[in-house]
Amino acid sequence: MCLRQHESRKNTCRYNLRIVVLAYSLCLVVQITRSIDMDKIYKTAIYLRLSRDEEGERESISISNQREMLMNFIESRNDLQFVAEYSDDGYSGYDFNRPEFNKMIKSAEDGTIDCIVVKDFSRLGRNFQKTEEFMQRIFPKMGIRFISVHDFYDSNREQSASERLANPIINLMNEYHVMETSQKVRSVLEYYRQNGKFIGNRTVFGYTIKDKQLVVDPEAAKIVRMIFNLKIDGMNQQAIGEYLNELGVSCPMEYKIEKGVKAVTMHFRTGEKALWSSVSVRRILENPIYIGTLIQGKTTSLSYRDRRRFKKDPSELTAFENSHEAIISETTFLIVQDLLKRDTSCGKNTNKVHTFSGFVYCGNCGKVLYHRHSKGQNTFLECRNKECFCKGRIKEEILKDVVFKTLKKHIGLVLKHSEPMIKSDFMQNLNITNLELKELENQVRQLKKSQANLILKKENSMISENDYTEMHDFYNSRIAKAEFEADKIRNAKIRMLECADEVKNQYQKYFGSSELTRSMLVTFTEKIEVFSKTKIKIHLRYEDIFKMDGDASGT
Repeated sequence: MCLRQHESRKNTCRYNLRIVVLAYSLCLVVQITRSIDMDKIYKTAIYLRLSRDEEGERESISISNQREMLMNFIESRNDLQFVAEYSDDGYSGYDFNRPEFNKMIKSAEDGTIDCIVVKDFSRLGRNFQKTEEFMQRIFPKMGIRFISVHDFYDSNREQSASERLANPIINLMNEYHVMETSQKVRSVLEYYRQNGKFIGNRTVFGYTIKDKQLVVDPEAAKIVRMIFNLKIDGMNQQAIGEYLNELGVSCPMEYKIEKGVKAVTMHFRTGEKALWSSVSVRRILENPIYIGTLIQGKTTSLSYRDRRRFKKDPSELTAFENSHEAIISETTFLIVQDLLKRDTSCGKNTNKVHTFSGFVYCGNCGKVLYHRHSKGQNTFLECRNKECFCKGRIKEEILKDVVFKTLKKHIGLVLKHSEPMIKSDFMQNLNITNLELKELENQVRQLKKSQANLILKKENSMISENDYTEMHDFYNSRIAKAEFEADKIRNAKIRMLECADEVKNQYQKYFGSSELTRSMLVTFTEKIEVFSKTKIKIHLRYEDIFKMDGDASGT
């Protein structure tokens, strides 16, 4: 534990001990002067609570067990009449803003109930200050009799000095349990994160969750691929959303509901049926999870006391590449991220952007060239920078012809000389990957050999049972970590080979094109610089992947 955490816990303990002393002092001096009617029959409610963290614990604290125990208790008493049950299943005891608890307090205020029975103090709450406030001030002020069965507490009974001291300590320990549980949960989640396990409580559109691993959902994955392809074809996010709605494609929230998965409505347009929106489309286009990269723990809370979520600094986040099967290729994903950054807009009466939108720049001042329609129905791309005395104006048809011919020539060269064009450092990276993989595989073999020797030592009574267990767990942990890293490298190796094949496949796809399309342009072109009608420079995306004979750019 770091010094800061240690000091924080010390301060918390000092603070809570001061409150215990104060609460005890108040208990000694405050006398409840209300008279108790011994013949009164109390209108009794039972309150049940179970937090998510407790769901896997003992059966004795389950909702059904609490109910059975409290009903038996009420039946054994002549002064209690059962009138209502309030149950908060899946709610933390630290937070008193619980739906059923609030209903119960409202019933107490309107006189429907005048007695509350719980299994123990922790069911009422694990927030020391709030629990003590309800027991010592709020319930007495409301005229509510409060009974905690396991703690042998009844507010109608005079408490001894030892009980007045013990009860606040019990409540303090109940809060301490929350702190310990919070720290354990944080540690477990951090372990899963560091090992590339998916810890989200909601599925991601395109995937299902199996054993904390993301598995491709073929039906939803088709929609994800369609969205990326539509973006590359020239549609903006709003147009993509409207197109999917016209086709009757269920948005992520509706899809989860159809599949019986709990969904949230946040960020989705809602009505009779939730629809696709530009926000939901963009969220998919920007998510690296679709290329097999997992980034988790983007937000954090200060402590179990303060549940507000804060965004972490990007430098604190860890990205796990190749943690699961990709739906979208890395090449496609990077092209789309580039498109999202560009200043593009749709043309009039169309849901697609202009072919060159966001890709053509003035070669002199570097500003983007804009479309302009002349009276003769010709379309020009021109520089609007008044301070640039350039000739950065060109007919769109002329530019299309130049770019198309350049790309066709480039594609032909690649397909003719594809194998020798794989750049040397790609092969060098592949060799390095193979060496890293071999080293990890050797490490796993050595660890398993050491583990086998450990078993022999135990059988020959050369080590104690405790030492064996400790060392065996240590080797298991090291082996699991090494095998996880080896799997990541194997996946990376496959992705590297697929990347090279994918680029070649892109070239083959467009080799038979008869005209320049938006998808062809964005797939192969980084940017185009227009200096004049006769001087145009085309920057290609794959200049650093395939080596061309001569200049890779067209002029």
